[in-house]
Amino acid sequence: MNKANVTWVLGIVGWVVSFAMFFRWLGAHDWDFFGGWVDAFTASDFATGLLLDLVTVTVMMVAVAVWDRRRLGPRGTAAVIACLSLSVSMSLAVYLARLWQLQRGTPAGS
Repeated sequence: MNKANVTWVLGIVGWVVSFAMFFRWLGAHDWDFFGGWVDAFTASDFATGLLLDLVTVTVMMVAVAVWDRRRLGPRGTAAVIACLSLSVSMSLAVYLARLWQLQRGTPAGS
């Protein structure tokens, strides 16, 4: 298996697992999205640390996409940022896939 396939598989696994756990968590909090977030951030120092790390990585992916927008092209940049609505795993997979396309010589606009 090459690095692109491994990256896509891990991105999809990260997306599926995170959404499965997210929906399970929402169900346990009576589908109260905002109330659940307050509980998640205050449950323990460990949970708070993990969530703050996730927020930091999300902001970092937006920054990387914006800083690299000339090389990624408009569609690549939009794809990386839009994939954050799915998961950070998918956003990173899209970013890496676009970089590998560029290494093979695919133009920035595609």
